[in-house]
Amino acid sequence: MSNPPDIVRNLDQCMMNIKGATEAMADDMHDAAMRLGAAGMMLASASNAVYRRAFQPAQAQPQPGTGQEAAGA
Repeated sequence: MSNPPDIVRNLDQCMMNIKGATEAMADDMHDAAMRLGAAGMMLASASNAVYRRAFQPAQAQPQPGTGQEAAGA
């Protein structure tokens, strides 16, 4: 059986590992949140561009029979 100083040392090492893991997880979560935020902004920008393109007035197409048709058509 371990003596009390070994138990205390093991407990201290466990607590240090838990603290280190908590700090690493916080950094990872922050990085993940930043990447997710950037992805959200890119998606919003792309969505806006698609929406603008879909609803922009169509270029004036020449009407058949007005003399503006392409030659040979």
